[in-house]
Amino acid sequence: MSKTVTPTTDAERVLGQIERGELRCGPGAAREIAARHQAAYGDAFDGTPAEVLRRQLWAGVLASLATTTEGGIAA
Repeated sequence: MSKTVTPTTDAERVLGQIERGELRCGPGAAREIAARHQAAYGDAFDGTPAEVLRRQLWAGVLASLATTTEGGIAA
């Protein structure tokens, strides 16, 4: 006797994995993942790419205010 295999959609497959505990989702899981990344990488991934870019640009602006056109530190 042969079994009939019924294909499932990706959504059905993922929902089944969540129900069986093979995948975790939700805010609690996201916080645990974020905590592991923070412990492993520190602030290397601090915020969204846009937030990181904004901080880098602001740091560049502040640094440029403190230097002269000759490259030295402004008095």
